[in-house]
Amino acid sequence: MLKTERRYVKDFIVAVCILFAISFACAISIADEIGTEDAAFLKIDAASRPAAMGGAFVGVANDVNSVFWNPAGLTQTEKRELSAMYNSWFAGINYGSGAYSQRIGNAAVGLSVIYLQSEIQRRTDDTEEADSTFNAYSMAAGISGSYALIPKVFSLGGTVKLIDQDFDVEDSNGTALDLGGMFHISKLNIGGSVQNIKLHSSLDDGSLPLGIRAGISYPFVSEGIIAAEFSKQGAADATYHIGVEKWFKKILAMRLGYCLGSGDNPKEGFSLGLGLKAYGTKPMENMNFQFDYAYVPEWDGLGDTHRISMMVRF
Repeated sequence: MLKTERRYVKDFIVAVCILFAISFACAISIADEIGTEDAAFLKIDAASRPAAMGGAFVGVANDVNSVFWNPAGLTQTEKRELSAMYNSWFAGINYGSGAYSQRIGNAAVGLSVIYLQSEIQRRTDDTEEADSTFNAYSMAAGISGSYALIPKVFSLGGTVKLIDQDFDVEDSNGTALDLGGMFHISKLNIGGSVQNIKLHSSLDDGSLPLGIRAGISYPFVSEGIIAAEFSKQGAADATYHIGVEKWFKKILAMRLGYCLGSGDNPKEGFSLGLGLKAYGTKPMENMNFQFDYAYVPEWDGLGDTHRISMMVRF
């Protein structure tokens, strides 16, 4: 048994090395487009569980949150899942997400939405009191599909997103595509995704923040996962993530993560969170509920955030 565990640890270390090698290639391949990106809200990480794990989730992707990170992971779900998350941010900015997924044989489908809303003051002169206020918002709604080409071994998935933004004097809309893959080798999961591939935009000279994620996860103990990930969002420098999750008696989960930015990317620091599960009784014995909380410290100078989400499996 000890030899087996050592082999898995060796495989994990080798996979980490491969991941970092791929990350450098990806970082070089994406051209800088500073100042031309539209829909910057797409770079905000959705959902509480992945945020608590430091953003290391593309190689985990085993619940409905996969629609935001790696749609190929939807084939790992067993029941129908519904989730909603809310985050009250700095300066009165409200951010939220919601998602639904359902297995259909060796395939799975999902629906998702993310939004960012804030009330902004309007001024014509340099005055203490605002002349008026207006409601600014950004939203992306998506439909996802995933299929296990080799059940329990290899899956592919994609998401088509409709994007809409309203900033008082300027509106914009468009469509984008996410693509993802998930590969299982023994206990090791390897995942990758390309996000926000521009299909159409009402802004001719704007581009979407193209994102690349590559990651791995490994169940290092019973009901426990360790994950590592590389990500690059738009013109920003690459970010490296590592996260750990451990469930106790399938009721309480503790999560810890660390995010490290490279170059001029200021993202760096720990994140943490917890999860609680409750199992339904008659007449809802086929349902279970999960509460997730994530605390993410001040990144990008935007202040601490507390994310709260609820998930229902039925």
